[in-house]
Amino acid sequence: MPIHSPISLCDLTQHEFDMLDKVVMRHAYAAQNKLGRLFDERIYENEMARTLREAGHHVYSQVPVTIRNGEFQMIYYLDLVVDHMLYEIKTVSAFAPEHEAQALHYAMLMNIRRAKLLNFRLERVHGKLCFNRLAEADRHRPAFDTTRWTPDTEDCDRLRQRLQEVVSDWGTHLSTGLYTEALVHFCGGEEYCQRRIPVEGLGTHSIRSHAPGMTFLLTSLTRGIEDYHSHLCRLVSHMDLLGVQWFNFNHSVVECTTVVKR
Repeated sequence: MPIHSPISLCDLTQHEFDMLDKVVMRHAYAAQNKLGRLFDERIYENEMARTLREAGHHVYSQVPVTIRNGEFQMIYYLDLVVDHMLYEIKTVSAFAPEHEAQALHYAMLMNIRRAKLLNFRLERVHGKLCFNRLAEADRHRPAFDTTRWTPDTEDCDRLRQRLQEVVSDWGTHLSTGLYTEALVHFCGGEEYCQRRIPVEGLGTHSIRSHAPGMTFLLTSLTRGIEDYHSHLCRLVSHMDLLGVQWFNFNHSVVECTTVVKR
């Protein structure tokens, strides 16, 4: 299976979630009242898991979720699952977009609608519900837009084909870091793929190379796409590169763009 976890989750109804979340939040507040707000995430996770189990709930912590494609494998760990509801524990000054993206990434992997972030660093535990609006089937209907794609080498076409295979297996809307790690693996791994190249006597810049003189990158932009394209043009112009193969996940469309030195 491309995505595997030792447990399976089902979606809760709104009423089921509301009733469960009231209980879970009481345990979160109690954990902070007991421990304060300065410990690492795992301490609060363990305390909540202990007290919720004692209260009779089905609780799992650090649940592995394994993602596979061919010889590539990545394992994520879910912080806390309570009666089919996923909670991610944070100890930060404020939630950032990447925290919500992580929670949604996990929700999609587990094919559930809801995941909730809990932040223990503030004076009072702060929770944020993240809602996955995409059905599993919707993530597996991607379109690859190759209007601006030029396969300068056979390696470029192989790279795009490999990404299509990965997306076919896993679907869209997951972390771009996951897709990037997979492509790095299939391009020979970091030792072959990751390198630093000079920038006009100013220093060096890190790239991921899949072919001589070519680099690739993945983004998930839904706005400012043309502006980003202009910055890629500048990046290429100041380095000894032939071009960049850029894959942008724009909702359910993967835009494949070749940016070459002019």
